[in-house]
Amino acid sequence: MPQQPDLFADEIAAAVRQQAENNSVSALKAIPQGTQLSPSQQRFNRMLDRIEKLKKQLHEMQTISDAHRPVYHQTIAPLRASGQALTRELVLWLDKRLARKGLSNNQQRIAATILCHLSEPLAIQGDVEMQTLHDKHSPESLAQKEQAAVSSMREMMEDVLGESFADDDSFDNLHDALNIGMKRLREAAEAEEEKRRQAKQRKKKPSAAQLKAAAEQQEANTTLRKVFRQLASALHPDRESDPNERDRKTVLMSEANAAYERRDLITLLQIQLRVELADHTSLARMAEEKIASLLVLLKQQAQELEDELYHRHQVIRQEFGLNPYQSISKTSLQQSLKLAENSLKRNLAAMEEDLQKIQNDQYLKRWLKDQDQLFNDDTFLDELGDWLDPYKYR
Repeated sequence: MPQQPDLFADEIAAAVRQQAENNSVSALKAIPQGTQLSPSQQRFNRMLDRIEKLKKQLHEMQTISDAHRPVYHQTIAPLRASGQALTRELVLWLDKRLARKGLSNNQQRIAATILCHLSEPLAIQGDVEMQTLHDKHSPESLAQKEQAAVSSMREMMEDVLGESFADDDSFDNLHDALNIGMKRLREAAEAEEEKRRQAKQRKKKPSAAQLKAAAEQQEANTTLRKVFRQLASALHPDRESDPNERDRKTVLMSEANAAYERRDLITLLQIQLRVELADHTSLARMAEEKIASLLVLLKQQAQELEDELYHRHQVIRQEFGLNPYQSISKTSLQQSLKLAENSLKRNLAAMEEDLQKIQNDQYLKRWLKDQDQLFNDDTFLDELGDWLDPYKYR
């Protein structure tokens, strides 16, 4: 049976095109009222382009990292599991070997030190057997080590802040101590900054530039609030009787609330276009009439996007083992993963070889002597790290 043409295909296609146009910053750009754009309109349009570019970079980075994440974990997770299994095997073997004769007191000390360094990360992850063996061979139990670290952290923070913490502050573990300490440091820094700001204000009257900036900021806040209130009035779901339209407005209102919360002027204006509260011409006129306040909002939004982009760079680099300043791309992530995979495989091979060789006491004693020399070096843990921790790589 021949398929009937869709009578509404053109209308649907037009609606989709219109939606795409309304979601583009091009729909918000100022247009010349005469022969050319004014300087303020040019700045406005450049700021829109800058924000669009930053949003695109954020989206691309998120897309790349989301696509790489499952590949990364599928490659690395089995190697880490193998490393943990070999680590446990070595801890158990050292524990049994220390129960037998044939090692000097110094060799026993070195073997016990290595055992503790190997078992500690596994114990912290919840391996009860590793915790038991660590505490058996360590002068300090894991609980004692953590309590000492918490006390040290508390003393350091109290010394930096010049005040004692209240007894009701939760210092149950190192994580809590660090969080409380960092919170107090931020509060102290903010209080000091506020004190300096107030002292500066008392010393001299605000300049003309400062007064102008304050007025522009106030006008910007008013403009943002006005745009949001117009949307809130038009999109209030309770005022809509049609269920489908109520659902649509609920979604749009949620988007508007989120945009207002993060002071995202562009998204609010785009929603205005989508609900036909404004058209391109009216937005262009508003951009000229309120150009100063709009530019304040756009500059702030651009700065927040730049900060977010920097933060996302750091998070992704840390997650996937990239260098601090390494660029993030599909190629760089693949290359870094290959290096990490090869490094892990080499470390696992070295661990397997050493586990086999230390069954011989003559090799074991030479190996312990080498570790003793490294232990006396300040970089002992770093040098030994690749052997002790097969999923530690650079």
